[in-house]
Amino acid sequence: MDKLSHFIFWLLALLSPLNGVLTTMMFLIVVDFITGAYASLKLHVPIKSERIGHTISKFVIYNLVIISAYFLEKHIVSEVPFLKVIAGFIAITEIKSILENYNKIYGVNPFKALHTFLKQIGIHSTLEKTTEKKQKNDQEKV
Repeated sequence: MDKLSHFIFWLLALLSPLNGVLTTMMFLIVVDFITGAYASLKLHVPIKSERIGHTISKFVIYNLVIISAYFLEKHIVSEVPFLKVIAGFIAITEIKSILENYNKIYGVNPFKALHTFLKQIGIHSTLEKTTEKKQKNDQEKV
């Protein structure tokens, strides 16, 4: 038992720089699971053990990939930010899934809602005016 506790302590110390990244990934996976379960209940789709199994495998696989990227970046190719790139892709995948679940629950696509909102407040015309001014200034310089 003493060797096991020493091994666990050593492993946690070795992985301590990844605490924030792994915690964030676990949080995103849990939020995705909760929103997916809520969407299933709202749409009267039965929750199957297969889907829960996918969530558990995400915990294991995503964390192993992130840990592998960390060691690859730290000990082999320090010039390439593998950890940030891979963690970013995983986070984007989870956020996309969460937003899809949100759309299933409330019937609102957050990206389309944001786009419509920005159009309504006139940001499009503001950007056009800014672009026109820049083009006009560029032409005057020539």
